[in-house]
Amino acid sequence: MTKTDIVDLFEYNQWAKTRLMTSLQAMKHEDIGKDLHSSHGGILGTLLHMVNAESIWISRLRGEELRTINSEVVKSLGDLKAEWDELDKKLSMLISDYSDRDLLSEFEYRDLKGNKYHQPRIWAFSQLFNHFTYHRGQIVAMQRQLEYKPVNTDLIGFYREKRV
Repeated sequence: MTKTDIVDLFEYNQWAKTRLMTSLQAMKHEDIGKDLHSSHGGILGTLLHMVNAESIWISRLRGEELRTINSEVVKSLGDLKAEWDELDKKLSMLISDYSDRDLLSEFEYRDLKGNKYHQPRIWAFSQLFNHFTYHRGQIVAMQRQLEYKPVNTDLIGFYREKRV
């Protein structure tokens, strides 16, 4: 995997996030906040988890103290989107700072339990984008559960649209 691949995955993630957030804006506020007994409660809880995962990986890659967003700050989809858009700017800048060689070089970090790891930076980016895909799938399932029609966020759709 190269920097070009990571840039493509970042662009795919932005495309999928935009489509997902647009579909969520058509939902009732109470449905977005509803506890559906999923791994992070419901849609808003899952989105907050995704935003915090991005914040944590950015902090790790920068060698900074971990920063998370408190659920008290995020009361609506708009609040969450504003936080997430700022993080995406930071992530984009971080990706642009790395060369292929940098992405393959190892960095050190600790997980949330304090365990120390050394791994290539590219693994962190791959994990982050895969993590987003996983949770977007959960949100799509929750939308269906609430009888909304979700949008398609499949990678192949992005490639087909990008090629046109």
